[in-house]
Amino acid sequence: MKVFSVRTGLMTLLASAAAAGLLSVNDGARAQTIEELRAELEQKKEGLEDAEARIQKFKEDIQLKRREARTLKDQIVVIDDSIEELTLTIAKTGAEIEKTSSEIKTVVGDIAAKEVEIAHQKEILAEYLRSLYTLKQQSSVTIFLKYATFSEAVTEAATYEELQARSQETLGTIKQLRDELAQKKIDLEEFQKSLEVLRQRQSEQQATLVASRESKERVLNLTKQQEGEYQRLLQQAQQAHRNAETDIQQLDAKIREELRQQGLGKLPSVGKLSWPINPIFGASCEFQCAGYPYQYLIGPHSGIDLPTNVGTPIQAPADGYVARVHRAGGAGYSYILIVHGDNISTVYGHLSGFAVKENTLVTRGTIIGYTGGAPGTNGAGLSSGPHLHFEVRLNNVPVNPRNYL
Repeated sequence: MKVFSVRTGLMTLLASAAAAGLLSVNDGARAQTIEELRAELEQKKEGLEDAEARIQKFKEDIQLKRREARTLKDQIVVIDDSIEELTLTIAKTGAEIEKTSSEIKTVVGDIAAKEVEIAHQKEILAEYLRSLYTLKQQSSVTIFLKYATFSEAVTEAATYEELQARSQETLGTIKQLRDELAQKKIDLEEFQKSLEVLRQRQSEQQATLVASRESKERVLNLTKQQEGEYQRLLQQAQQAHRNAETDIQQLDAKIREELRQQGLGKLPSVGKLSWPINPIFGASCEFQCAGYPYQYLIGPHSGIDLPTNVGTPIQAPADGYVARVHRAGGAGYSYILIVHGDNISTVYGHLSGFAVKENTLVTRGTIIGYTGGAPGTNGAGLSSGPHLHFEVRLNNVPVNPRNYL
């Protein structure tokens, strides 16, 4: 009977593994598929970069041509610019969705490849272990009697040690692949969550775009009347914003004094403010931004504008005391004023609805009201599209909210 030769068995194993695609012979075909996925991902990344570049170019161009909304025609141009920026941002979100979807496909491909490779390595390890077991059953005398020369026996003994080393190496490879597989599965879950968030953002952005286009229609309807009507509305809006500014300045000091008399003088420290809404479009106009179309009427922009769909819930960014809930009625300027600790107060403008009452305490995350800002709608005041105007004031003076968010 021919006794099993470890070296012969090992060579047979390597040959059969290669023929079965367990080793590098067939890796090229699999790698090509993964490479195609990676190439597609790179294309999606380039598409996202292109979308970001178009937005940046638009913002640079708009700064050169932005005009003040002094006439009805100017107001329509401002709204058109706002609609164009929203459209570009939605295109960017679409590019992010495509990129994330491609990342998911790539990770799924990586996971499949890892699982196949783990299975292959397990088969190789099993063959190593079977060979070791067979060799171990033979006594040292049997090994030496099996060969005609001493050197052949020594070779088989050396092969036993080599098999042990390769078994340990393969086991280490399997452990490493399992760790990599676990991380890939975590990555996949994160990408899937990101995709869900992006799709929700896209839905909200599209609703905001629809509201902006409806705003333009309302403004266009004014052209059927006369420019004088638009000028009258501008003057009303200017006076409403001036009244709001005066009211806010007087209230801040007054409310803090009343709170001190009531024993509530020390309101909680604000720390870092939370975002009052999810900034799905970023900021359309930063603090004291250049080219603010209503600066000639009400002065520099005193907060940041966050485009969002009408009716988006607004959350208190920190604990505080509701000092004013101003319902303008009609298309006037509606807002909420909250005073906080550290001599900080916050203002929320262009509101379409309210969820809190004056002279009440609120905690961080409490829904206080609902966004508006679509021109001509309830609570909008001076506006070129649906958004939240958010102010932070220190010692009753507007400061850049970015420094506190």
